Amino acid sequence: MKIIKIGKENSTFQEIFALKNNRQKRSKKQLLFVEGVQNIKNAIDNNWEINSFIFADFERLSNWAKNTIKSSNATCYELTSDLMEKLSDKDQTSEIIALIKIKNQDIKINSKRPVILLLDRPSKKGNFGTIIRSCDAFNVDLLLFMGHSVDIYDPKVIVSSMGSFFRVPFMYVKSNNELLEFVNTLKKSHPTLQIISTTLQTDNSLETLNTNKPTLLMMGNEAEGLSNFLVDLSDESVKINMRSGIDSLNVACATSICLYKLYLNK
Repeated sequence: MKIIKIGKENSTFQEIFALKNNRQKRSKKQLLFVEGVQNIKNAIDNNWEINSFIFADFERLSNWAKNTIKSSNATCYELTSDLMEKLSDKDQTSEIIALIKIKNQDIKINSKRPVILLLDRPSKKGNFGTIIRSCDAFNVDLLLFMGHSVDIYDPKVIVSSMGSFFRVPFMYVKSNNELLEFVNTLKKSHPTLQIISTTLQTDNSLETLNTNKPTLLMMGNEAEGLSNFLVDLSDESVKINMRSGIDSLNVACATSICLYKLYLNK
């Protein structure tokens, strides 16, 4: 095991720091900046390839971290405590950070009654990560997202997913036409597929939703809701009934409620 020591903000440190903060750099290098033991464990358990491990003092690492590093062929960087603190977003500096290779996912819908979630232009990192966590909890078969979206590979999205990021299949949909192609292909294998939009401008309650069909559930942007194209594409619109005086929920909360409804009969 070879450890490369970094004692100042050299080009290697700057490259690592850029992967944390720069979307274009992550895309170019095809690397994720992942902080936290649970996230790294889930990445390894789900066969995401570790490119590098980063830590402050190997001898002070937990036994899990030491054994994980020793059993890996990943490059190891040992930083000073100050540099490690600068990299970490946690109140207590993480003992280990990993650079993980972005994986090309093989998207397969094997369930006879799949639940697929589409997010339209998700704009808040914390909400996105929370929704990924709910997708994991409620056994969503595939997460789609489209439009001008926050980066799903942003470290804050990954951290807020609490490790679920590495277990939930996802795909970015580049255009309306690509979504139509996906839907048409899916309907060939699941002809009873229902496409459900969520909006306040409907009298249909989530409680009446037929959960016995394959379902594509579409959730809108935090501020603007669903695009007109997606509303027109849907077979039915539903809303979550709430007490008088309350007309909306945080999109992550609303998504979790809808997914739970679908999960009950899955």
